[in-house]
Amino acid sequence: MLCRLDSQEKHSLPNLRGAQTLCIISDYSGQHETATFETLSFLLTNLENCGLWEQKRCEWRRQFLPDGRRMGFKSLNDGAKQRALEQFLEAADSLVGISISILVRRNIETLFDKNDRTDWSNPELVPYRKWPKRTLEKMLRIVHFASFFTAGFSRSGQDVLWITDEDEIAANESRLRELTRIFGNISSHYLTHDLGHIRCGTTKSDNGSRQLEDLASIPDLVAGAVAESLTVLHRQDLFVGGGAVFPPPNAMQPKVSTLMNWFATNRKPLKRLVAVIEPVSASEALEIKQLKYNGSNDWQD
Repeated sequence: MLCRLDSQEKHSLPNLRGAQTLCIISDYSGQHETATFETLSFLLTNLENCGLWEQKRCEWRRQFLPDGRRMGFKSLNDGAKQRALEQFLEAADSLVGISISILVRRNIETLFDKNDRTDWSNPELVPYRKWPKRTLEKMLRIVHFASFFTAGFSRSGQDVLWITDEDEIAANESRLRELTRIFGNISSHYLTHDLGHIRCGTTKSDNGSRQLEDLASIPDLVAGAVAESLTVLHRQDLFVGGGAVFPPPNAMQPKVSTLMNWFATNRKPLKRLVAVIEPVSASEALEIKQLKYNGSNDWQD
């Protein structure tokens, strides 16, 4: 799907191989019981090419949130953050990179082969025996997608820095070390070239400038808005396949409308991509579809 997109639509995917460090920032949404989708949202960019973003970000911080508060989808009821949102999104557009969101229907128990039994006697898997089943499934989904994107967007000798949201898969130092080990293991099966250094961290690694936290706010906002908009579509029976084009759903919260109107353009340095994984009716198979957002007037499935 990505190769077809790259060949059919010029400049739809960024070239992130020129700089020394490929940076992956990830955030997740849809873990609550009422959610229709679990959303895994990734931002891929180069740290060395963030100069314009950093300039705009610092000015935005000085003007709107000098007290250090972090932007986040759940906290957008805050009046100061509402006033700061559009300028924050404008600054985010200056990033050379791509926002990729994978939405998985919550009724899908696993994305992995149910018949492929895990050998828990393997010494390498011992640290993961104590992980709750649902947390382990979530972690494996995230790591596999992070590995897949790393393999596709990186080059030989490039360093990789992965910053994940500080949630259950990286809840403490022990979990983070285990996550780092399994990322290195799984990514090695996707990669056809050798990387430089691989580092993993959370927003807790921020040096006080809020640089990492502000970068992490981008996939946080995207994950929340995309998941909410698709949930509304399902409630209105508008979510169908086969190249259908339909207007944005009614009854979306204002913050979701603002975010989705911003998200609908792909003519900025920061590219956008959304894919949905759903079960095939009367089958154990899964299907993946790309969602295209064509401005505020219509969306295409």
